[in-house]
Amino acid sequence: MRRAVLFRSINRVLGTSEQVIEAAYVWSRHRLMVWYGTGAFVLLFAVAEFAGFDDLATKVALGAAGAAVAVTATTDYRIVAMTTEGAYVFRASRIRRVALSLVGTLDPDTTMSPVGGTVFAVDWQVGEARYTVTKSSEQAIQRIADERG
Repeated sequence: MRRAVLFRSINRVLGTSEQVIEAAYVWSRHRLMVWYGTGAFVLLFAVAEFAGFDDLATKVALGAAGAAVAVTATTDYRIVAMTTEGAYVFRASRIRRVALSLVGTLDPDTTMSPVGGTVFAVDWQVGEARYTVTKSSEQAIQRIADERG
């Protein structure tokens, strides 16, 4: 079901009769994401202190909420897709795995390769961009890389 929704959203953005072969949901974080998150935590912790909250747990919770918002705001969600006509990169929704708009195409000579990862996600270099791919999308991005040669 989720895959069908993703494929339909890609077709809607492309507006053509291309067939979607494969698609992977990926994201990249801003290089200063850690600093933004830390700054938001400290700022909201200080605001909670200034506002008169005495409970340390409340101040930490407010700081953590600010950090979460900062991290989410500095994350770019994308979809890498392979169709019968070529490979594309789309801007994706933060909440649902759907394509929102076309970012660009991937040239046939664009390199795609895994460059690291953890137990939960794998990092892929796609041209100049480095994306994090969940384990659930790992096979999809591997098939896209294989299809492209």
